[in-house]
Amino acid sequence: MRLTFVVELQGLKRKIAIPLLILASHLSALCETSPPGVPLGVVIPHVPCLADANESYALYLPSNFTPARRWPIIYVFDPFARGQDAAEVVRAAAEKFGYIVAASNNSKNGPMGGSRQAAQAIWQDTQQRLPIDPNRRYFVGLSGGARVATSLAISCGGCAAGVIANAAGFPIGKEPSREMRFAYFATVGDADFNYAEFAQLRPKLDASGMRYVIRTFEGPHGWASGDVWLEALDWMDLQAMAPGILPRDPTRIRSALDTDMTRAQSFESYDLLAAVREYQSIVRNFRELTDVTPAQNRLSDLEKSKKLKSAEKEEKAELEQQERLETTPSEQMAKLQSGELDVMGMSDLRSSIADLKRQAASSGRGSLITRRALSGLVVQAYEAGQTSMEKKDYSVALRYFELAAIGSANPAWAHYQRARIYAINSDKKNMLAELKSCLAAGVHNASALDLEDFQRYRDQPDFKSVAEEWKRQAAP
Repeated sequence: MRLTFVVELQGLKRKIAIPLLILASHLSALCETSPPGVPLGVVIPHVPCLADANESYALYLPSNFTPARRWPIIYVFDPFARGQDAAEVVRAAAEKFGYIVAASNNSKNGPMGGSRQAAQAIWQDTQQRLPIDPNRRYFVGLSGGARVATSLAISCGGCAAGVIANAAGFPIGKEPSREMRFAYFATVGDADFNYAEFAQLRPKLDASGMRYVIRTFEGPHGWASGDVWLEALDWMDLQAMAPGILPRDPTRIRSALDTDMTRAQSFESYDLLAAVREYQSIVRNFRELTDVTPAQNRLSDLEKSKKLKSAEKEEKAELEQQERLETTPSEQMAKLQSGELDVMGMSDLRSSIADLKRQAASSGRGSLITRRALSGLVVQAYEAGQTSMEKKDYSVALRYFELAAIGSANPAWAHYQRARIYAINSDKKNMLAELKSCLAAGVHNASALDLEDFQRYRDQPDFKSVAEEWKRQAAP
């Protein structure tokens, strides 16, 4: 059997032919020797793929795993190939609900990020080595990885039961349609620059008739917290119960319905629009499982309220405000890449981002909108800086990472990237200054100075002093 995926990233389309080898006679020792030799209930950071050892993934097998039955699996795509970290995010929920997790160590954001090869490799490897339930395969991703996950589900010919998209929506050029049969659970932080994207996606999902949830949590662009993942996997299980893929569990269905009804009722006291959307979600996602008349009746009452129209207008105004805050700095930043931004323009851009950072630090709803705009600009600066580095356009990359440092709540990564550039350009003085700034901002990776860029300095006393402090401060 052969599936074809089309992965779409930044307008690119690539086909992935993936053989499904799920014959019992071909199960590897990973299954045949389980549990001896294969740790259960912990994330295995590095599992090389049998067909290509350059491709690997972090693997999580639930503590009650046995090869005697078939299991649901979650394929995870992190934008920076952090397979182990991504698997840890999902681990607690996967343990509770009995899911295998396979998180790519290779897939990254961007057209050269290797998502095509990574998806092919981990799909083929897990289907060959593990007892996977063919009706319960799920794609999960963060940011650009969320677009990869959704693209795979769209184009794989019905291979996916669901998608959990964190902090980014559909791939570029694709929209929800009635042909899409997978369940869609999206999560986004209330300060995420992609918050507006999900507001615009919601009516398209409604028009498509897809089963979906969009859950907002407190926070910026990033992975959702553990409680959201528990809800997401529980919800996916419920969606599997509706067509009979999983046996119906009336107690569990009632518990989930009661939780969602309580949430909707609590929203009524302070966020009418959120309450309406929660009742809509209940009706949409539970009507094939149980009686949703109370939710339908309450929804009908709230939809008549004049306050609802006011809330919708307020949301629209907030999204427009975010766009206004971002537009001019974003356009200026694009000119930096082409060389059209002069010294005065660069100075204005620095000031604009610094002003937004000060405004974002205040309290109130307005600061939340500013935080969304600012985070979008910071990500734009990081991505443009990375692209410039790949092109060896180091002077432009330095300016992009400077802007990222100005706008970031934690600028350590921007200072680190600037230090790399100075190291490449043999500017030791500025390299050390940036590494010290990185230390002051907070270090999280003990091996970061092992990069080849820094090797020529490793025996020099001033670099060794910084490196020793780096390792003392680095998190495990």
